[in-house]
Amino acid sequence: MRNESTKNMTYMAMMAALALVATILIRVPVPATQGYIHPGDAVVMISVMMLGAKRGAASGALGEAMADLLGGYAIFSPITFAAKLLMGVLVALAIKKYCNKKKTGKTVAVAEGLIFLLLACFSMVAVYYFAEAAIYGNLIIPLAEIPANIIQFSVSAVLAGIMGGLIRKSPVKTMLNKNY
Repeated sequence: MRNESTKNMTYMAMMAALALVATILIRVPVPATQGYIHPGDAVVMISVMMLGAKRGAASGALGEAMADLLGGYAIFSPITFAAKLLMGVLVALAIKKYCNKKKTGKTVAVAEGLIFLLLACFSMVAVYYFAEAAIYGNLIIPLAEIPANIIQFSVSAVLAGIMGGLIRKSPVKTMLNKNY
């Protein structure tokens, strides 16, 4: 039991560090918003695939929140943690729905999976929108962030899907969460 706990903590720390690195090192600036787009969301999604909903979402969210803290966006660190945690849990539900295709049929599973992916994207966008509205005291200014957040999520979902497929075909597949 103790070894399993140590192993889980190690995997969580590794995924948090990977999310931090992916968020800080690979940035595409968005001049209109003073922010940036990054592939850190893909790491959150991969964390969920590998560690499950709770551990994966928590480690990915922690890594991205630390990136904000260390990268000059400290005010967004708690907001990022909340947004990515919620996003990760909803991505986990999307994966679970899709993986149940033998029970529900492929078309239903794909539709349910896509619904939860859209909810994950919407939840992240909504958390950032309302947090920025509170920070700026304005409901109009945060609208500029929405397209960049949607692009970031979409690109990350594609990257995570590709990486998930590659992981399933590699020796690392033994690390994948057994629920999926």
